[in-house]
Amino acid sequence: MENYDTEDSVLWEKYKKTRDIDARNELVTYYRPLVKIEVGKLISQYSRYIDYDDLMSCGYLGLIDAVEKFDSSKGVKFRTYAVIRIRGFIIDQLRKQDWLPARLRQKIKKVTHAYDELEAKIGRVPTDEEVAKYLGIEIEDFQDLVGVAHAANVVAFDDLMAGSLGINEPVDTKESPESSLENKMVREALISAVNSLNEKEKIVISLYYYEELTLKEIGGVIGVSESRVSQIHSRILGKLKKYLSDLNM
Repeated sequence: MENYDTEDSVLWEKYKKTRDIDARNELVTYYRPLVKIEVGKLISQYSRYIDYDDLMSCGYLGLIDAVEKFDSSKGVKFRTYAVIRIRGFIIDQLRKQDWLPARLRQKIKKVTHAYDELEAKIGRVPTDEEVAKYLGIEIEDFQDLVGVAHAANVVAFDDLMAGSLGINEPVDTKESPESSLENKMVREALISAVNSLNEKEKIVISLYYYEELTLKEIGGVIGVSESRVSQIHSRILGKLKKYLSDLNM
């Protein structure tokens, strides 16, 4: 059974028969909205550090790569495969650009420590205003830092996953038994890591990755501020990243 949608099967059959650039470009045009969707998810967080057109260009390269290397016999839907390749190319570009200045990295660490220190001191989850006051900065500056921290953690985690699962490497359609086993181990490790999260963290992961809600929407669901959701999500990604790193994956 072919793993692409019924409406694009004609385009795929044409490309499989000819393998020419025109047929490939027809598929790229058809799936173009996938690039816009993925860039749309990222641009609000990275717009101050990287140009929208640069992200789109990287996304299109990922889409072209996906069309050329997709193997329908692997049992994976093309859209699923394409999103992985698109996001992988974008994250790879962000990593190469070293988009986050060292000065901001230090400020992000202070925000993370402030949350932990203040929560231990007052015995409850601090508000955004309390953390901003604790740091001696304006609330607007604090919220900007939280947003950047979230973006940095997403890039770092996606980069780790790209390396662990070979997302940014040339795809060998005949996956070796060793690679298959390694990918299975990474997925199992992630499942174990997610299972170790507390209930609120599991809810955030589910709403963000499966329901695809925004941080603001998640805040409305669980009754906290957008900044607090961003901090929770960043903490989760940090935990998962450390878990995989500890396993040397």
